[in-house]
Amino acid sequence: MCLAKVFINNWHGQPLLQDIAHLQTDGNRVKLETLFGEEKVVIGHLAEIDFSASKILLQQSNTDSKE
Repeated sequence: MCLAKVFINNWHGQPLLQDIAHLQTDGNRVKLETLFGEEKVVIGHLAEIDFSASKILLQQSNTDSKE
């Protein structure tokens, strides 16, 4: 099984999280949860999903991300 990786602002560099099992948006918040139960909340919005590469791109509104 190949679960998604999340990138912030561009596809370059290391992903913020891997093995994303659940993603939920609520206004300007994107809540992420991995297969292993790790959770993060990113202030921003969903910019793009590449299903064939299992990648998610988020556009972050500021530099803070919260767990």
